[in-house]
Amino acid sequence: MDHSFYKLIFEGETLPGFKERKVRKNLQALLNADKTALKSLFSGKPTIIRKGLTASEIRPYERAMMKAGARCRILSMADDEELPPTPLETILEEDQNQPAKPAGSSRKFQLFPRIGRVQFMASLWIIVLLGVCAHSRWLTTQLTPYYPPLEPLHLTLGLVTVACLLMLVMAARRLHDMDHSGWKSFVLVIPGINLLFLSWLIVSSGTPDTNRFGPAPHSAGIIAQVFGLWIPLLAIIAAGICGWLYQNELQQLATDVPKMIDQLMLPALKQNL
Repeated sequence: MDHSFYKLIFEGETLPGFKERKVRKNLQALLNADKTALKSLFSGKPTIIRKGLTASEIRPYERAMMKAGARCRILSMADDEELPPTPLETILEEDQNQPAKPAGSSRKFQLFPRIGRVQFMASLWIIVLLGVCAHSRWLTTQLTPYYPPLEPLHLTLGLVTVACLLMLVMAARRLHDMDHSGWKSFVLVIPGINLLFLSWLIVSSGTPDTNRFGPAPHSAGIIAQVFGLWIPLLAIIAAGICGWLYQNELQQLATDVPKMIDQLMLPALKQNL
């Protein structure tokens, strides 16, 4: 019986049929590696994944690395003699022969499930609508008589609070689709940076497969496509056409903005002084 000890080496190579980006994500989840460790793994230098194990003990680690798409080598710790690798076809056959798990048995409950870009942009209309209602004097004057203790200010603050909470929830769901922590959604409370952060959420694509926050979201329905894709696209096209047709007026307006600001600010400054 062979009691020699071996080590599992990874040199940054991927198996045929696997993209390096996908392998990086698989190894990050498999080895719980941070960005620095992941960069070291793919530097091209030999990295020891496991060592001091017998041939039978180290084979499961080799199979796990190969399932992730990483090409590994098993070397003897005594003389660097290499063991023949396990054929990839054998590993794939083992996965196919394993009994399928019941649907939903391994799915973890997610308080904020993933949401795609189109659904996220469609949900922004609801948030905008709440913001408009919060600043609508007509709505507040129409609703407050039915409940006298409810003052217009209370209704406005309530609608703004609901809109802000909904925005944070939708941003967290979008971040989960991108395999990022939902806590990053609180960047939206930082003025200026929140606009760049919101643009990043709209433009960036999510992970195509199941990630740590659950399976990929369902494709957007017709209503979500209309409000989250076609209306914003038509609005951008219309804005571009208007800007091209009225470019002279826009240039004149841009030059008049400082004068307009001075006209608005100077009277207030004089009163304060």
